[in-house]
Amino acid sequence: MNLDRAIADAPRWMFLLILFYAPLAYGSTRPGTVVVLNQFRAALLCLWLGSCLWRRRWPSVPWPAVALVTLLLLQGWWFAWNAHSIHFYRTWLTLNRVFVESPFPSLPGAVDRDLARAAMLNITALSVLFLFAADVMGRAVWRKRVWMAMCLSAFAVAALGIALKIGGPEARQWLWDERVAQMSVTFAAYRYHGNAASMMSIGWALALGFVIAAASRPGQPIVRAIWTMVALGLLAGLFMNTSRAGWGLAVLLLGMVGGRFLPARWRVVDAADIEWRSIIPQGLILLSVGGVLVAVAMSTDWGEKVTRFNTAAETIQSRYPAEVYHEVVRETGMLGYGAGCFQVVLPVYMEAFGMASERYGFWEHAHNDYYEFLINWGWWGMALWVLLVGGGLFIGLRDHLRMPSVWGSTQWVLGFCNVAAAAGILIHSLWDFPLQKASILLFFLTLVADGWARLTVAEEASGSNRAAPGEPRQLSAESVPVSSPR
Repeated sequence: MNLDRAIADAPRWMFLLILFYAPLAYGSTRPGTVVVLNQFRAALLCLWLGSCLWRRRWPSVPWPAVALVTLLLLQGWWFAWNAHSIHFYRTWLTLNRVFVESPFPSLPGAVDRDLARAAMLNITALSVLFLFAADVMGRAVWRKRVWMAMCLSAFAVAALGIALKIGGPEARQWLWDERVAQMSVTFAAYRYHGNAASMMSIGWALALGFVIAAASRPGQPIVRAIWTMVALGLLAGLFMNTSRAGWGLAVLLLGMVGGRFLPARWRVVDAADIEWRSIIPQGLILLSVGGVLVAVAMSTDWGEKVTRFNTAAETIQSRYPAEVYHEVVRETGMLGYGAGCFQVVLPVYMEAFGMASERYGFWEHAHNDYYEFLINWGWWGMALWVLLVGGGLFIGLRDHLRMPSVWGSTQWVLGFCNVAAAAGILIHSLWDFPLQKASILLFFLTLVADGWARLTVAEEASGSNRAAPGEPRQLSAESVPVSSPR
């Protein structure tokens, strides 16, 4: 029994380690760190399959998710295998296209073989982790551990970013070279502050859930204090980051989570039961802390920050005109140009629009993930991604709304915060490219996998299937009700 449990848990613990590694290894944005991440995924796949063979159990993954992932991989790898050309850059804005011999020249293929193959290696590895997450998050205990790992990993990003911001360029040279260390757009291990904001926003949404769950349980002051400090640390990181997206995501997610749970909490609490003598001082302390965080974030060049926030839409439009994206999408076929090929498709259109200059720079990614996914994967591939992401989030939200309101239940509270965190990334993707980075896409797909995992649990419950000994797959959480709904 103990040996079976150890073999079953080995890939699960490794998955938690991967969640810690991905954001701290330069955000898994560098080719070398992505290669290491893919190697970790290959090792986890071997452990996972070996564990299933040892216990003679199939992985518990919902078939719709498997089907969608399979179709995406088939499309992506076909394009990579049947690629028609490769590209060489003459300058940082212009490139030469060299046609190569493809197996089936008359059939669709990627416009750049090397980029498509590299992108598909990453997508394949991420698919493995997504399917594994859909399996492991069907167990309430491990679902909570995954949420904790993502939250604490994002907190580590915030803590490192705050330390490097306070230390200035001299401190940043510990992580970056001298030229990059002088730049204000780096944060923690992310060279682009917008990506760091996306990662911290996931942790912020989950930390809010842990704070609400801990505050709803009697006793456990240490647990409440720990999660409150984690939440405040993430909030400080979001506001000290120079990214306008970080500020917006912090406020947006606070509004989403507060709008869901504050009215629900008020409906089940009698005014006579409220301990105002303890609540009022706590509220004043939280307001004071929030005010201090805002003051710290705005203490230097605050006027410029406010101006940049108010002119965000105009800045995005001037630097990344949507007309170019519209034209590329208009000429994109049903299957797209191939995974990872956006950067070699766009220069032709930039030149046609008179934008092949240093003012606009080199666009490795679109500042809109939806355009980039559509250009890379086409309308058919985009539909598969929408079904995969939308299906998981819909099931997760539906399951949360169907669960009884049990205050103090981590599973009930975090079920909504999980969906809110993913929604925040989808909103951020409207003007940035968080889903093009391996670490953020890993965290995002893990949030999506939670919904698909709940579908599997529901099917097993309806079929009265027995779980393996010592491996309950229940959705019910820690039932510690504070008060019953009236």
